[in-house]
Amino acid sequence: MMAKILGIIWVALGILWSAKPQLLRNRLMKKMNRKMRWAVYGFILMFIFLLIGSIIKAQGLLPKIVGLIGTVVVVKGILLIISKTSEKMSGWWAKRPLIFFRIWGLIILIAGILLISI
Repeated sequence: MMAKILGIIWVALGILWSAKPQLLRNRLMKKMNRKMRWAVYGFILMFIFLLIGSIIKAQGLLPKIVGLIGTVVVVKGILLIISKTSEKMSGWWAKRPLIFFRIWGLIILIAGILLISI
């Protein structure tokens, strides 16, 4: 149930960011404050539980191993974004052209559709 709700949110964000990539660029350029970091930590925990639940339901050893590796990569990536190096990364993201953000929005849209179909 939570995967479907998260999928719907991702589909909505993917459509929004594909249509208006400047919103994503502006959001990434803002510095994260303490409250936002705690919200991101909560999102990470919810996302980990969803991924682990999906991994447990997967049949076979290979999908479980790939799922666990994917979970570790996602957690490391999110923690990197909210770490002290986030300012340098925000500057890098701010220099990307808008087409990059449109493509990123499409990737989020596809991931949301996949979450809904689980």
